[in-house]
Amino acid sequence: MPRIRPLALTCIRRLRQQKHASFQNASSTLPIVLAANESVIQALHAQLPWWASIMGFTCLLRSCLTLPIAIYQQKSVGKMIQLAPMIQSWGSTLRTQIASESKQKGWGYTKYNVQLQKQYRKKVSEIYAHYGCPRWKLLALPYVQIPLWVSMSLTLRHMSGYPLPWYGQTSDGPVQGLSEGGFAWVTDLTVPDPTMTFPLLIGAGTLLNVELNAWLSKDKEKTTTQKVMTNAFRCLAIVFVPVAAHAPMSLGLYWFTSTWYSAIQNVAFQIPSVRTTLNLPPLQAPPSPSKNKDQEKVESNIEKK
Repeated sequence: MPRIRPLALTCIRRLRQQKHASFQNASSTLPIVLAANESVIQALHAQLPWWASIMGFTCLLRSCLTLPIAIYQQKSVGKMIQLAPMIQSWGSTLRTQIASESKQKGWGYTKYNVQLQKQYRKKVSEIYAHYGCPRWKLLALPYVQIPLWVSMSLTLRHMSGYPLPWYGQTSDGPVQGLSEGGFAWVTDLTVPDPTMTFPLLIGAGTLLNVELNAWLSKDKEKTTTQKVMTNAFRCLAIVFVPVAAHAPMSLGLYWFTSTWYSAIQNVAFQIPSVRTTLNLPPLQAPPSPSKNKDQEKVESNIEKK
């Protein structure tokens, strides 16, 4: 604790000193968000080497912004699991009602199935919304994580003296000391990793996250779109390797830290003791809707028509 407090105070003082100048400079060179990112990294660098400042700021951003949203999503998924028996029971009742209505009106199986799926999805959405876990909230994490990833990537690219998309060259060169602020074999953070170690680790971490998400949803029925998206992300993980191979190491450190932070987070969420500590519901596969004999008989008759 005695070492953390002076570091925090130094960062705050450094931020106050740089805030006015950085934001003035942002009006002509960088958006305010990018200038703010650079100011915080510069403040951390007052006490830490460049490589530690970049990796530390990445962990700080992920812990303060994306981790709480990820925990909230886990709780929402837990509520959905708890609501599964109610939805299963209601689905069975709806199936009987639609089958009876279909028989009376002479619907074919195709129309019966369309009506069943339409009303089922509508009711499920209403139940989730009523209990505080609407499906749209499960998309909150990408809406935060993607802008964060883009802004930090542009910030570090600017600090390394590289031109930015749409803005062109925004600096006269790398930030002072960045070319000697690395470690081990990557002492110069303004050039790519000559050994390809970090680009390969970034690609491996990205692919690991894709496979973890695919494995966690292996028991769920996937739509064609979901299958296509999973394969697209797999390809993206491979393409990311040569992209990272041409990026400066300052940017590579951010990508590496962010990617493996996600991987560790996804694995940690599967550990029962971690879920208990975070007050997350236990992992349980929701029961699949079942049909009774009467329902199967009615549907069979409809399908024959």
